[in-house]
Amino acid sequence: MATRTVLHIGTMKSGTSHLQSRLFANQEALAGAGILVPGEGWGAQVRAVKDVLAIHRHGPEVATGAWQRLVDEMAAHDGPAVVSMEFLGPVGSSLIEHICGSVTGPEIVITVRDLNRTLVAMWQETVQNGRSWTFSDYLAGAEAFRPRPGRRMKQVPETGRTFWRQQNVVRMARDWSAVAPTSVVTLPPPGAPRTLLWDRFCQVLGVPSEGWAEAVNSNESIGAASVLVLRRLNALLDDAGHRFPAGDGLRKQFLAKRVLAARKAQEPSIGLPVAPWVDEQAALMVRQLEDMDLTLVGDWKELTPVAVPGIAPDEVATEEVLDAALVGLSALVAREIESA
Repeated sequence: MATRTVLHIGTMKSGTSHLQSRLFANQEALAGAGILVPGEGWGAQVRAVKDVLAIHRHGPEVATGAWQRLVDEMAAHDGPAVVSMEFLGPVGSSLIEHICGSVTGPEIVITVRDLNRTLVAMWQETVQNGRSWTFSDYLAGAEAFRPRPGRRMKQVPETGRTFWRQQNVVRMARDWSAVAPTSVVTLPPPGAPRTLLWDRFCQVLGVPSEGWAEAVNSNESIGAASVLVLRRLNALLDDAGHRFPAGDGLRKQFLAKRVLAARKAQEPSIGLPVAPWVDEQAALMVRQLEDMDLTLVGDWKELTPVAVPGIAPDEVATEEVLDAALVGLSALVAREIESA
């Protein structure tokens, strides 16, 4: 039976893809150190978490067995186990109790990135996930719905609801730490050694940070022109009745992750100065986290918002957007020709 189960629950866009890739790149080596990374690949952990979420929402009749298989694999292991899946972060208290009750010695890990960098990264991620919100609408929603004492809202913008569902670190830490010991790992600032996040995660796991294989892949962002192409494409597909996740494999996995991500170096990036409300919200978040019974791995100062270098979406040249669109179109046509 597993002696402890490390549940890395997010947050989104806080280096989760890098850590997940590195965990599975070192699955055998970690097993040699006595640490189980269950599942034949990270996809097995995704399916398991989706399974337990579906069971909680719709009842046991929808179970696929994926969650139980993961639990059984960990139960058969004599030593620590680690699961990493950011869909766990926002779940409610009853599901938290169920999840923690189904594993041995649960320990929670929340990785956190500074709020300003997170805003940029999350907007790009929502566009890659089929949304067509403009950047300005997304930022306005995040500001309007920010968690703060005394907030009263008659109408909640969907943009804000979506952002804070995944990024309300205070609520995640409060709810999960009420059930199991919880660590907050801060994402290193720009310019820090690339290995530092992995080093910190190894500290939580209780293993040396050196001697491990590098990540095989990561969830790379895309350039400014490419994200504008995707946003417009999503709007057109919505109008045509093809709402996401229709065509997910083509739109996100092929066009965004393979074709457009490959030209990131040729495009400017989306930038964002630090707005006053972002500074205020980040400071409030840190104060609230400091008041909880959490283990900090890193430095609270790393959650101080920093400006993201780059340009605003409305500053992207039309020619650059057209070029990105044509690259994407040619890749889709080539794929169709090759599959014919």
